[in-house]
Amino acid sequence: MPPLRDTTGLAPDAPAAPMDAPSPAPLRRGVRVAGIVIALLTAIGVASQSPSLPRGAPTQITASIVPPAPVPAERGAVFRESWVSPAGFTASAHSSVTCVLPDGRLMVVWFGGSREGAADVALFTATLDATTGTWSPPAKIMDREQAQRDLGRPIRKVGNAVIFPDRDGTLWLVYVTVTVGGWSGSALNVASSRDLGRTWTTGRRLTVNPFFNLSSLVRNKPVYAADGRIGLPVYFEMATTYAQMLWLAPMADGRVAGFEMHSLLDPKGVIQPAVVPTATGAVMALRDHGPQRRLHTAQSDDHAWTWSAPVAGELPNPDAAADMIRLRDGRLLLAYNHAAAGRANLRLATSSDDGRTWRPGPMVEEEAGREFSYPSLIEDPRGRVHLTYTWKRERIKHVEFTAVWLDEKSGGAPAQP
Repeated sequence: MPPLRDTTGLAPDAPAAPMDAPSPAPLRRGVRVAGIVIALLTAIGVASQSPSLPRGAPTQITASIVPPAPVPAERGAVFRESWVSPAGFTASAHSSVTCVLPDGRLMVVWFGGSREGAADVALFTATLDATTGTWSPPAKIMDREQAQRDLGRPIRKVGNAVIFPDRDGTLWLVYVTVTVGGWSGSALNVASSRDLGRTWTTGRRLTVNPFFNLSSLVRNKPVYAADGRIGLPVYFEMATTYAQMLWLAPMADGRVAGFEMHSLLDPKGVIQPAVVPTATGAVMALRDHGPQRRLHTAQSDDHAWTWSAPVAGELPNPDAAADMIRLRDGRLLLAYNHAAAGRANLRLATSSDDGRTWRPGPMVEEEAGREFSYPSLIEDPRGRVHLTYTWKRERIKHVEFTAVWLDEKSGGAPAQP
């Protein structure tokens, strides 16, 4: 098993370090050319497969390995607000993702520093005490210096991360690092924890693209196959942009046994997929990185294995991340920016037909000229919905609510699924 490192003693923040010098122009041109070649090889389907992976489409997928508690849904309207990151903890905070731990607690991961892409950016986690409604102090679990030591290569910056448990109780961290250039020069890395995030194995690089293994990024939480595979929505962002599903086979020793990559049909211009199981397959919501500025969806009828071409829907999207979950009553719940430009609001919407049409819900935030973005939704074992998001690029905010509150604010009783 890879060595463990204790994150509890890491300093909560570090002074900003100067940005690395820009990469030389010939190297940047080479990276762009490599990106075009990689895109041609991977956009049509499977990028790689390990013989240790189960073959073919999964027979069943779920959104969580933590089953809901056998209690009826709450009848009252509940809405609470709290802060995941303390005021002034870092100058900038962004890109939170939430998971339910095997013990039922919520954990959030995000990155913070002087600004996005700065050399002092680090990954932090915090957990929610459901009894008191308070968050633990943030714990630093990865920064640029630690990534360099773990991966044995120069690291310019760290970025988006997701955190999730597997069915054996291991907690997994998949995170983005960049050695050369901007986010299009990113790579995916993985570490794991057997003690719910107190200690972590040494980070390892995931080789998921041919040649230079560049431009794979992650944003949203995974789905789980009954055979033990984990389907992680990822995306590619060099020369062209498209969404993919990365199927991983986790091992008990904290390593990944193998992977298989699947792309959408004709997926150009959409990124940051959010995936939810349906009765016979899955539905994907996608950020519009192209000119349409509409939220896109794609459908799968074989449990997130193969996908239709993405279709622009009725909701606007200002080239911003969205997230969705399935509520206990069967509806989809979406958190997104309801605008064709800018991120000055954050709104909820529900769908009773697997994302083909949407019913507008309440605004969670709205303030001209400010940013509320990168939402992450999850439902806890009790049936409470939790939403974390970037608040004005300064902090990570958390709101907790019940379906009753959602429906009251949406104008009455829910439409029937």
